[in-house]
Amino acid sequence: MKFSICRKLFKFAGCCLILLLLILPSLSLSVPFVDKETEISMGQGADPQVIAQYGLYPDKSLQIYVNEIGQHLVSSLSNPEFDKYFFKVVDSPEINAFALPGGYIYVTRGILAVMNDEAELAGVLGHEIGHVVNHHGAEAMVRAIGAQILAIGGAIASPKNAGQWLAISTQLFSTINLGYGRDAELESDAHGLMNAYEAGYDPKSAINFFRTLRQQEIMSGQSYHSFQATHPDTKIRIIKADALADSINNRGNKVTHKNRENFLKHIKGITYGGKRHSRDRRQYKPQYIDIYTVKEGDTFTSIAKTELDDPKKDMDIAILNGMRPEDKPEPGMLLKLVREGKSEIRQMLDLRPLPSKKQEIAPENKFHYKFR
Repeated sequence: MKFSICRKLFKFAGCCLILLLLILPSLSLSVPFVDKETEISMGQGADPQVIAQYGLYPDKSLQIYVNEIGQHLVSSLSNPEFDKYFFKVVDSPEINAFALPGGYIYVTRGILAVMNDEAELAGVLGHEIGHVVNHHGAEAMVRAIGAQILAIGGAIASPKNAGQWLAISTQLFSTINLGYGRDAELESDAHGLMNAYEAGYDPKSAINFFRTLRQQEIMSGQSYHSFQATHPDTKIRIIKADALADSINNRGNKVTHKNRENFLKHIKGITYGGKRHSRDRRQYKPQYIDIYTVKEGDTFTSIAKTELDDPKKDMDIAILNGMRPEDKPEPGMLLKLVREGKSEIRQMLDLRPLPSKKQEIAPENKFHYKFR
């Protein structure tokens, strides 16, 4: 009798242990509730620091263009979560795009330089929008320093909370630079592909861009932050995204576009390489992206020799344009080239500090920009 009771107790304890092991992973992923006001405050508080860190790229037409693509993607969502989204190009050669909670989304001029059509840009912006609508940033912050965020709440960007905000912003920058983890990145990949498709873009372009980034990563060692979050599963991630893009395209007869020429027109003259952030004091040779029209009989080697005076740059040209060195460029095709020197920016942004009003403006928010 005692043996039977002990056996039953042992079985019960074993079942409880198995149940606990099944529940624990989900418990570790749960986070305290953060309202939208707090998320918006987090984005508002960190935005001036992002601008101070990198600077805005001072090309009015490019800023307007990227914002228009972003707003078009948001308008295609059934539930954008937030009323306002902000899309900005920051002045950094790093291959990067990231999102702050509350609808603040940034792309670097460096990532624009390695893109090859508007659909690629839409895929990247859609991916970052996915982080916002799925609250990945806020969830990651709560897991890291939840008590501080919940204590400050919607007043997170208030001057009287400057000390707490310093700790929060430091953690926030660290989080967005490393990515939000494998599951979050895969979720945003899917969101970006669907969002781009619904907005009229070919989701396969995003896969081409991922492959270009992978080549850039192999050649230069510079990794896109979103890839860091899934390393070493980047190849699997690309395969999954490729299969999903095929599935999306095959599910209907929607006409999609890449808009390559329009995209290249907008990035022509963009600064290439150079200072990584506002505090970078190193000297760099100025370079910029130019657009070349392929002629009959051109090869990457002949273009590198005649246009750049260096036939060894043929592979660089191919990879920059999302192609293989053995591919043959077709006459009339537009190709990106990296030329030395400075290209004149068409319309400048007016970047000036706001007048100091201590009683109204927090030190970290004494910055604005407008078009001129």
